[in-house]
Amino acid sequence: MFWKSTIALVTFAGVGGAVYLSGVSMAYVKGALKHVEHVVVPTEAPVLKADLVKVDADHPWNHEIKLTAEEERALGIAVTTVSAQTDPIQLELTGRTAYDPDTLTKIRPRFDTLVEQVHASLGQTVKKGEPLVELHSTELAAAKSDFQEKYVQWQHDLKLFNLRQELVKTGAISKQLWVDTINDEKKTRLEYTLARDRLQILKVPNEEIEPLLGPLRDVDSKVDAKPTGTQFGNIESKAKMTLVSPVDGIVIEREVVPQNFYETSTVLMVIAPLDHLWVMVNVYELDQDKVKVGQTLEIQFPFLAEKIEGKVQYVANEVSKETRAVKIRASIPNPGARLKSDMLVKAILDIPPEAGQTRIPRLAMVSAGGNDYVFVRKPREASDNDSKNQTVDRFERRVIEVAQENHDKVIISSGLKPGEEIVTLGSLILAQLYDDALTVATGTSEK
Repeated sequence: MFWKSTIALVTFAGVGGAVYLSGVSMAYVKGALKHVEHVVVPTEAPVLKADLVKVDADHPWNHEIKLTAEEERALGIAVTTVSAQTDPIQLELTGRTAYDPDTLTKIRPRFDTLVEQVHASLGQTVKKGEPLVELHSTELAAAKSDFQEKYVQWQHDLKLFNLRQELVKTGAISKQLWVDTINDEKKTRLEYTLARDRLQILKVPNEEIEPLLGPLRDVDSKVDAKPTGTQFGNIESKAKMTLVSPVDGIVIEREVVPQNFYETSTVLMVIAPLDHLWVMVNVYELDQDKVKVGQTLEIQFPFLAEKIEGKVQYVANEVSKETRAVKIRASIPNPGARLKSDMLVKAILDIPPEAGQTRIPRLAMVSAGGNDYVFVRKPREASDNDSKNQTVDRFERRVIEVAQENHDKVIISSGLKPGEEIVTLGSLILAQLYDDALTVATGTSEK
């Protein structure tokens, strides 16, 4: 008698607490209290009856909750059918835009130089071939003079080669002299070629190289011409060069200042392309296995009426120590150069549906004891009726694995099959009834 009274009191307290917390009326309480065996209790407690928990050894509790249709109406129980996942999972991610570092052009001098003038300012859009800075370098002047010298020497040896080529045929010169002539012409031609290559390495444009040879060719045709001080170009003009932009883009960094001296290791400015940007977003560890290269990203800009589609190009192989998230990268077009670097974005990542995954309403899922579960209505059997020949529904608590959860739906990776029926409204009441029954049957609770 004492044991049955204890069962009644525990069940009454558990169900009553659940109903109170769930905001259910007293009618729900009276309906829920019917799920306790007939017991003798103090006169102030009601006499109740139910077959929810069997405490004798011959009829152990099978971890099912049984309710008649009338009891389900009293408790407000509603069920729905589990459906297969057909739509992709959408992860809402945050991140920012960035310039593509693989396409950044860093402007450096190829020789130690004084910067006389700067044409491009920070944030300025430049076209390929437009002037950036005016340089002045004695090293450049020396390289141009050396190029002229090597050209003159080669032309001298080339003329001897052409002259002696005819003389060797008639035997007017020795073969040894002819061999030396061939060698001298090859040597000075190589030195001239290397001097020209050096100017190209120093980024001297071809249109500035060819004019260096013009005065020398004129002298060749006038042997008795007397050179003047400016005939071969003065040192001041040779020391100057205009550094032009090798690409179209925007100046995103500028360290150069006029009248300062810079070495070859100095980055004068950085030019970024305007045609595309990178998008870097964070995926938290819980969702990292869902992300793969090639998936579609919809990039949204909170402060622009702009939505752009991109593809996942890269998934980092490490978790950031600061954000505890995995970075993924996509590339997006930038028509009209409207988008800038470091703009905040929201990215919607589409994860294709997987076979075997199901979808349920968020209302159906209950979380307790570190697990997520639902209550599944089992198929009725011939024996599913009570003493009054009323049909009885059996509800099984089943643990599920969640693939994604949001405010109105849950994607289940395992634990449910399409077509099964689960409780939506009233799932919290069933959870309380289950916990009370578990406490009665085992003396422990999962809360």
